[in-house]
Amino acid sequence: MLDILLAYVKQARQTDAVATVPDIRADLRADGRRRVREAMLDAAHDLTVSQGWARVRMASVAAAAGVSRQTLHAELGTKEALGQALVLRETDRYLAGVGDALARHPGRLEAAIEAAVRYTLQGTATSPLLQAVLTGAAGGDASLLPLLTSRGTAVLDRASQLLRTWMLTDDPARDAARVDDLVDDLVRLVVSHALLPRQAPEVVARRLARLARLVTD
Repeated sequence: MLDILLAYVKQARQTDAVATVPDIRADLRADGRRRVREAMLDAAHDLTVSQGWARVRMASVAAAAGVSRQTLHAELGTKEALGQALVLRETDRYLAGVGDALARHPGRLEAAIEAAVRYTLQGTATSPLLQAVLTGAAGGDASLLPLLTSRGTAVLDRASQLLRTWMLTDDPARDAARVDDLVDDLVRLVVSHALLPRQAPEVVARRLARLARLVTD
């Protein structure tokens, strides 16, 4: 809460604006809600990693987060919605890293794609949550897996939009239609390799990077 008050003071000094009490209260409530939501997702993450998604109960998540079950349902809804929020949060964290990997190689498509794919596959292999999802699916609990695949269009869409935006910004002369096709294929191939790894991430990354260069040449 103190950080919000300090931010208001800084903003007021910079703009000569006066923060009203209702504005401060509204932002404090929003900040409190964000913190509670993160606590719920953290609890769901830890329980999924430790015991598998199939055994996670909403009551257990609420207790671990220090909130009532009613508060948990009001914020995140059903268990399926909780799972989706959990997977999307993990995805957003990885996409931030992917964006950084791409940005480190301006004007060098092959190097950028290789870095981004390697980061993604290495991250998937070491993520406790994603490994819990994949291990659970192998053991018969595939309830979270569709959020990464058939029902996980939001995950695919976010990754595709990130890569497409970078490619067209990095070289505006690229043909948008060809970029769309390449991005769709690359993202789906990366997901496939993440779900069924058969080669080291760096090997797959080099292969897909060469493919991207050949398609765009």
